[in-house]
Amino acid sequence: MQWGQIKVLFIISFLILDLFLLQQFLEKQQTSEIGPIATANEEDFETELENNEITVSWDNIPSETPSVPQTMTSGGEFSEGVLSQIQNLREGDQQSVVVQEDMVLKGELNEPVEIDEENIENQVNNIVPFSNQYELWNWNEEEGVLLFFQKKNDRTIFFNTRGFLMLEVKDGEITNYVATLLSFADTEEEDTPSTIQDPQLIQPRKIIQKLMDEDQLTAGDEVTSMEIGYYNSINLVPGEENGPQVFAPTWKVTVNGEENLFVFAITGAIIDNDESDFIQRVKSSFDLNVGNEGETSLPLVDNESSDEETNNGVSNE
Repeated sequence: MQWGQIKVLFIISFLILDLFLLQQFLEKQQTSEIGPIATANEEDFETELENNEITVSWDNIPSETPSVPQTMTSGGEFSEGVLSQIQNLREGDQQSVVVQEDMVLKGELNEPVEIDEENIENQVNNIVPFSNQYELWNWNEEEGVLLFFQKKNDRTIFFNTRGFLMLEVKDGEITNYVATLLSFADTEEEDTPSTIQDPQLIQPRKIIQKLMDEDQLTAGDEVTSMEIGYYNSINLVPGEENGPQVFAPTWKVTVNGEENLFVFAITGAIIDNDESDFIQRVKSSFDLNVGNEGETSLPLVDNESSDEETNNGVSNE
């Protein structure tokens, strides 16, 4: 057996152990976190909403809590298929691209591309060939960027620097962009733990109750919609940003049609996050301009001699 295969087996064994321990920890944490809010009955809840002058658009709230598994990544390197698509960009004349460490794509358009609210996704599809793996989050005109988040199981992965696409927009035109893409273990590989046992998720009413208890909702607020996505809950290799991550189901609670609050759907913990802070963090960590020192050109992809150790069973969805 090749040394590379032995290493993969060791890594998978340790990950299975880590995930088992993580599951036990989350179950205990869930019991302690949601206990105080689990006793409120429906009548008390409606009364508290009325007393706090908070309304809920129940038509936009799931009537039943969906079954959403936790999931984990195998890393942040582009798959061979994505690298092939990027190589095609280099051979074209629309843009100049560079790749850093096989996990960060930066592109600069030779001619800016005009966009408006109606054609954003079509234009972005023409610029980034794997953009269907992301979902448009927001056109932040104040920051001058279009922000996309990666999807997994048709659910959004919120605010992760290893799974986003950000395009710079000047005077209504896209000029350049930066993209990263999380790699998920191939679900067809039975020996690879791409998902963890489905946890029991907190119901929407209890999430709203939690937000009221924590003063995240105030008089006059309206909960306009709720949906579940993913948010990073733990890095399996401490201090390694590009290593495996575990993503937990997370409620996105939209208030007054514009403000988004995030709550872990297993533990009920409220996540402190801000879109502008994320954009600034991306800008400071990933210079949007192409051709800076330390960047490397994209290597040619050899489909017949790929590195089995890094690509076996792993794909960017």
